[in-house]
Amino acid sequence: MPNHDDPALISEFSAISREAWRARVEQARGRTVDELDAPSVEGFELRIPALRSADDGEPGPRPPARAPGWRIALEYAAPHGPALAEVVRHDVGRGLEVAWVGLHDELRAQHAIHGPASGVVLQPEQLAGLVDALGPTVALHLDAGLAAPAMARALLAARGDDGPADAVLFDPLTTLACTGGLGTTLGDAYAALAELTREVARRRPGPGALRTIFVDAVALHDAGASAEQEVAYAIAGGIEHLRQLEAHGLAPADALPHLAVRMAVGTDLLVEVAKLRAARRLWARVRAHAGLDAGSPTPPPTPLWVRSSWRSGTRRDPWVNLLRGSVAGFSAVVGGASVIAVQPATEALGEPDANARRWAINTQHILRGESHLGVVDDPAAGSWTFEALTDALARGAWERVQEWLADGGLASAIEQGMLQARIAERAAVRSSELATGRLAFVGTNLYPQLDEPVPPVTSTPVPTSGVDATPSIAVPPLARHRLTEPLEALRDRNDAIARRGRRPRAGLITAGDAHKARPQLDFARNFVTVGGFEPIVLEDDAEPPPDIGLAIVCAPPDALEAHGPAVALRLREAGVRRVLVAGRPTPALRNAGVHDFVHRGRDVIALLGSLQLELLPTVMEGLA
Repeated sequence: MPNHDDPALISEFSAISREAWRARVEQARGRTVDELDAPSVEGFELRIPALRSADDGEPGPRPPARAPGWRIALEYAAPHGPALAEVVRHDVGRGLEVAWVGLHDELRAQHAIHGPASGVVLQPEQLAGLVDALGPTVALHLDAGLAAPAMARALLAARGDDGPADAVLFDPLTTLACTGGLGTTLGDAYAALAELTREVARRRPGPGALRTIFVDAVALHDAGASAEQEVAYAIAGGIEHLRQLEAHGLAPADALPHLAVRMAVGTDLLVEVAKLRAARRLWARVRAHAGLDAGSPTPPPTPLWVRSSWRSGTRRDPWVNLLRGSVAGFSAVVGGASVIAVQPATEALGEPDANARRWAINTQHILRGESHLGVVDDPAAGSWTFEALTDALARGAWERVQEWLADGGLASAIEQGMLQARIAERAAVRSSELATGRLAFVGTNLYPQLDEPVPPVTSTPVPTSGVDATPSIAVPPLARHRLTEPLEALRDRNDAIARRGRRPRAGLITAGDAHKARPQLDFARNFVTVGGFEPIVLEDDAEPPPDIGLAIVCAPPDALEAHGPAVALRLREAGVRRVLVAGRPTPALRNAGVHDFVHRGRDVIALLGSLQLELLPTVMEGLA
């Protein structure tokens, strides 16, 4: 077996200095190394670590050690208590270990919401039935908001003094930001949370203590926040909770055993792992500065609960969501989560059926039982990529935390709408990246299928909660949305027409040698299919059918320059209403009457939307 560390073998290669390497890279790329660094939508700068010297500094300390393994969870969205108990009962015994339930928004905030609301309508008297469905080993994590005191007492009555690691949780800040208000003041909300925590500590002390306090950064993720903003919120929210609870008589050391942090992970494995590691590292720093890790034995680390990203799920080609969930689950384990919910692939379509829930649960069992991911404490440790990203996110998030604290704290940022505005700005940047193709979703804006099968789902009705109170405090709510919703709306319009007769079609015409135009043809085919148009490839001298209102000329740049104007002019004369070119604009093509140009970096959502507004009324007239 060859020895790859043989000095004689290595000596065959001449040594190269870092300066020479930088010069070669800069010559090849035509830019300096510093210019190769780029800002990221996640809030930090992407740097080229291989070209850095030791003087740039090493990454910061590792996150604290965690217990091996994790618990397998699923978040449920059944409309009401009895339906929830039935669904949970089915999943118990099939690998479920934690059932996560979010109470209806109006029940959590205790005020009427004039707009979209989500969550389960669950009353305290229905908890006994849910506990019976869960059995003695499956834990319940209930995001109850202001209803937490009543729900916690009902859960303790149903469980008794012993039971699994249940949680009845309240995050006053996130509830306020999500729902746009609270039925009481923040001060009274924290007073109620402090009293609840003292009560459950008396009734169920020790390792099995009922958790009541949490920082929910998932809501920010769903609203489009960057990774840096999510980490900063998780840390600043925890600091705000500890300070507010201490002001109401609950010492940080007494609050800590009842506190957890919840985050979401998407499909960018490197960033998501670094995000969780940065959050754990910074929270350990907060605990150390507050003296919460003093004493013997050292208190266990604050649990990090993670779910797969709702905003990254798609309605189109939802089978790809299985892969997205696998990446999210892998990222969550490597990042150090202690409870993980990989959500069903059909979550964006409606209420997942038993098969979708089984696939979601089994994804984690494969990660645990076959990949053995939970055996290693910190698998990402030592990787420069992970360490550098973790360090960049931790430093950026900490700066943001200090800014919020200097401006009056996180509560003040929410009450003034500053936090919501910053998240909206970041969400707009992310939406722009989706529109211009920098952010790709297989099955939606990359390789879409017009004839894809739709898995069976049940539409999830949003029941009324019965709450009609007005809020005592009101703020601009966070706008929750999935990333691919604008693209799905484009497809929906043309799909609705297809169900009435014939799908709108788009002609793809080559200019010059058709074999050399294959890349442009593939690009144009993807473009029109994203919008729900059926692509029809036509010869360059063919007469377009009368129902073709959109045509795209496809050719490499040199062929477009030579033949494109003539082809475009002929299409215009044949009566095609909109003639596009798959390429960059040139004066000759514009003079030939080309209406628009589609190329990488173009806002395809805006372009497809304008084409639909122009062409679909005529298509509808033809079907009448």
